[in-house]
Amino acid sequence: MSLTYGTDEILMDMVDPKRIVALSKYAGDTDITFVTPEMRDQVGRTIDLEPESIISLNPDLVIASISVPAQTVKLLSDSGIPVYMSCIAYDYEGIETKVRGVAKAVHEEDKGEQMVQTMNDRLAALDDKLSGITTDKERVALGLSWRGILGKKGTLFCDVLERAHVKDGASVYTVPKGADAYLSNELLPKINPDVILLPVWRVKDGDDQEKFAHDLASNPAFQDVKAVKEGHLIPFPEKYKYVMSHHVVDAIEAAAKAVYPEVFENR
Repeated sequence: MSLTYGTDEILMDMVDPKRIVALSKYAGDTDITFVTPEMRDQVGRTIDLEPESIISLNPDLVIASISVPAQTVKLLSDSGIPVYMSCIAYDYEGIETKVRGVAKAVHEEDKGEQMVQTMNDRLAALDDKLSGITTDKERVALGLSWRGILGKKGTLFCDVLERAHVKDGASVYTVPKGADAYLSNELLPKINPDVILLPVWRVKDGDDQEKFAHDLASNPAFQDVKAVKEGHLIPFPEKYKYVMSHHVVDAIEAAAKAVYPEVFENR
């Protein structure tokens, strides 16, 4: 059983779906996860974080992470259910560690190594495609959420942008690991990005992508921001911004395509 979208994604590409009792509540929501509705239906069940619901399914192993409340993990462990705590990755190498850790937990070490090798092969091919974008030609991008700016120094999204040959406009700002903090959009004129990656995944009622983009573009304070002036406001799904699995390479490629579409045209 998996309780997080990142471990959902890893397990679905690592083991037979028949081995999975349930996926996280995010499975099938393709704005935040790479697990499609069809993949979710192969498993046939999603689960929330209520300990009673989890215990009732009597799983042989629960795969969680530090994003799962500690009290939930304790209750599961106290009930005799083994819990594997998957790491939170802060860079590409952290994802490699995460994949290998899940693989070991489910006795699929060889498959884990294959997945890591595929990641590295794909990344090398992408890096070759982007080789013409030297440091002096890199564009500046910012990822936005409904609450503010993402991609601060020391985050996986910062590493995703850098590996896409994109300068992360937020990388000069540091936030302690694990801190749920966002930079204010008031920094947009100071950062002056070439491209803004807009939020897509609706977290709550009222989250509206079109209204968000309109408000950004019509804000008098942002009229001199390059991305606003040139209309480079690109919807960018949260499954890329918050990626936490081997699909990190998909996120890197998506970032490159969003910022350098001309590199991928007619190819």
